[in-house]
Amino acid sequence: MPAIHLPTELRDQIIYAMYRRADEMDWQLLSNSKKTAQYRSWVDDREVGGLMLLHGAEKDVRVWLKDVVMKEYARAQEGIGPYVRYLPERFKGPQEVVGAALSDSWTVRPDSVAIKPNRCTATRAGSDRLVVWGHPGTFKDLFWSALTQTKGLGNEAVIVITTRDGENIDDTEKVWQKTIGLRGEFDVVHLHRRLVPNPDYVPPPSASD
Repeated sequence: MPAIHLPTELRDQIIYAMYRRADEMDWQLLSNSKKTAQYRSWVDDREVGGLMLLHGAEKDVRVWLKDVVMKEYARAQEGIGPYVRYLPERFKGPQEVVGAALSDSWTVRPDSVAIKPNRCTATRAGSDRLVVWGHPGTFKDLFWSALTQTKGLGNEAVIVITTRDGENIDDTEKVWQKTIGLRGEFDVVHLHRRLVPNPDYVPPPSASD
């Protein structure tokens, strides 16, 4: 964790500004080079990096921008974590994933949602299933998580590959993923999602005046 401590009001101001810009740029679909360029832009921005440099060293500013704020951005889009309130739009959340993985009769077990990768326990009538999900590029991590967090009894986990508008996966890759999933006796499901208004969004003070 970077050695930087910001006043709460300033911290919120910066997060709102960064997330607004990330939404405008469709952050999750950007190349690594474009993300790197944007990090430099934030450091040089008088209203972001310029203000933060009054409270910490540049190296700590860079770490906080990347490993705190923007790492939480992806989680917040999933409806997970303490930064959800900063986003006006997000995906519906783990219950949507569970419904696609199994059916709407399954629900997310309270306090079972975890990250790295995103996962939860789905429950129905005394039965539990592990559901892990992420975008196509994380398939190997999802498979490994399903493999290591189950007891090898078969039919214990479902892997959900998620895509969004602007992101596609071809049929050949879908078939390959399902074939690999069978090696662990895991179902592999593909879910295309869209961002929706975030019910947990808390507008910044200036937006609610």
